[in-house]
Amino acid sequence: MCGFSGLITANHTHPEAPGWKAHFAEASRTIAHRGTDDARMVSFSSVSLHHFRLAFQDLEAGRQPMLSVDGKFAITFNGEIYNHHELRQQLSDTHGDINWRTESDTETILLGWILEGDSFADKLEGEFAFVIVRTDGSEFFAARDHFGVKPLFFALTDVNTRLFSDARAHYLIESGLIAFASEMKALPGRKVWNRDGALRQFVGLFEPICTPFENIIQCPSGGRVRGQKKVGGEQQPQMKIQVLTRKQPIREQSKGAFWSGDNCTNRLAEFRSAFSKSVSERLLSDVELGVYQSGGIDSKAVAFELSRALKQHSSSWLKDSLKSFTVGFETSGYDESQEAIEFSRFLGFRPHVLKLSNEALQYSYPHAVYISENLQPFTNGAAKWWLSLFARRYTPGVLTGDGADELLCGYPSFRYCAWWAFAQRGRRVNQSSGQRWRDSVFVKKFSEQARDPWLSGSSAEGRGDDFENSLALWQIPHPLFNQIFTITESLLGREEAKLWLASQGPSIRSWFLLGLDTNSHSDSYTTQPEHALLLWQNYFCHTHLPVQVLNWVGDRMEMANTLEGRTPFLSGKMRRFVSTLPDVALVQGFLDKAILRKAYASELPQRFTMTPKKQFNAPFLNAAALFQEYDAAHVLSKMGIVNNGIEVANRLLEASKGQDSSKMSAADRYLSTHRMSALQTLLCSSIVQRSLVESQPMPRNHELESRIVAQGGPLP
Repeated sequence: MCGFSGLITANHTHPEAPGWKAHFAEASRTIAHRGTDDARMVSFSSVSLHHFRLAFQDLEAGRQPMLSVDGKFAITFNGEIYNHHELRQQLSDTHGDINWRTESDTETILLGWILEGDSFADKLEGEFAFVIVRTDGSEFFAARDHFGVKPLFFALTDVNTRLFSDARAHYLIESGLIAFASEMKALPGRKVWNRDGALRQFVGLFEPICTPFENIIQCPSGGRVRGQKKVGGEQQPQMKIQVLTRKQPIREQSKGAFWSGDNCTNRLAEFRSAFSKSVSERLLSDVELGVYQSGGIDSKAVAFELSRALKQHSSSWLKDSLKSFTVGFETSGYDESQEAIEFSRFLGFRPHVLKLSNEALQYSYPHAVYISENLQPFTNGAAKWWLSLFARRYTPGVLTGDGADELLCGYPSFRYCAWWAFAQRGRRVNQSSGQRWRDSVFVKKFSEQARDPWLSGSSAEGRGDDFENSLALWQIPHPLFNQIFTITESLLGREEAKLWLASQGPSIRSWFLLGLDTNSHSDSYTTQPEHALLLWQNYFCHTHLPVQVLNWVGDRMEMANTLEGRTPFLSGKMRRFVSTLPDVALVQGFLDKAILRKAYASELPQRFTMTPKKQFNAPFLNAAALFQEYDAAHVLSKMGIVNNGIEVANRLLEASKGQDSSKMSAADRYLSTHRMSALQTLLCSSIVQRSLVESQPMPRNHELESRIVAQGGPLP
């Protein structure tokens, strides 16, 4: 894929204009890792554009930024459009013969938009982010793919970006300067923390548009951003900007039958067909592709369909057996490399495996944080960073299983929501939790998770108090509420945590409901347990998926090492199919991703399709070493979150020492894990402070990296 940045100067006399212009090129070079095949910068009187290219189609002619024939428009584009040949034919049929200059999808987007306007972006099938500008600086249009696989950020001037905290169909703002980039580090100008934005991300309340920084927003997943020079603003020229959100819900219904009769058989066949076509589309390439392989059903389904597609359709780049790529861990509980190797060999793939030590993860973690620019508690991005570096030695691109857990409800929190609806069914008005056999079913079924919540990827014990507490405070069912409250309390103290979380309720609720047909529902829609799974999935796909998941273990970690990742689960075909499904098709009893598992039950042995969900995770790191190296004691004060930041930070570090989880109750193990998550996010924040806010370099030890990567390789 690629990386790009741009600067539109509507107001040349704006006090920040000289600084932004002076630092634009330097800032742009910080994302050179996103494309090493070509780099190009073009400038006009009010517009500057920079592009770094990783080429997969039309390797010679598809250079960017690409200008229209008349020179009036230019495009910077990151991604891959899989239906661009069909779109070219449609454009020719509608508008007459077109003299195409290249074979690249970039030209298809540019000319399609010139001929048909903003709505042309709705026809694109693929992963993408692009900006088209009028070269005189009077107009621009930007778009991002439906799920936000490809990132896109904007820096603005004199805008209170907290107005984007509540979900709306559209927002109107004005700005004298507009910068945009694939990553925030490439935006010119200082990065200044916004307290609410930083605190929201720190505690796990991710926002689709707001970032932790003043005057920086991200284009929402599936969103559009349009700007036009304001008429009559000659004294203080401004760009009038409209931000449009994606209003479609992830699904349209929660209730409905699925698992009986011929209809079920037909729907499973439709699912396989949609997914098979999604994989086949993503083989459009002039260079070799591989596949990430874990022990889970997601990557197995991708690999199976990839194998079948290449048997049916010859590919110019397939010269040898297909390559799969897997990382293993020295901590055995996290390692699933043997399952991955077994399945790769079952398909006839050549497995490539890299085993990672905890020391290797300790090295890569700060680099992964620098790339992601994300405040969050997880460490698995450190492993994904190594996986992309390892795979890049053998191929420039891979197919991944990203998005399956979100689209098909694979996380423990989705099962928790389904259980909540089950547990509340038939409950009398005055009957409290714990009085019925249904109330303890979840805890008993998943008691093994409580032995090590971090390892299992579980954030809630499962007694239902998360739902009760979030309904009481926010009037929505949030399955991770206790984790959020514990982290917030560890920073602010109990009473201030309650007040601050309560103040965020309207914003959180608005994103839960975005796109759902609330007009046809009563005011009690969000409090009805049968809607809990749909509400949570809708919220998760608007917030966690584009903001946290795809930044931490998706596109950012591939592009960290100039590797392209393609995501068949997040295709338009899969999205449209899943939008029609009821809850039970996704979570059947306690079976997660039920439709995926059962769709491939007739294609693969049961030992492959019924593998329990195993979180792609990595161990907690050496907190004390990172705490010292990145001056974590001072970061909360620098972020403006609390005045007694040093005291709070040291308390979090001390609480992590000498813990013996074997002597804890299940509830205390979850509480301890939540507090460790707060510490891990503190460490993450200190790295973001050092690398992004203070712009200090993150030097890489290429000798060490080469030595570690050389320890892995293809298996015989």
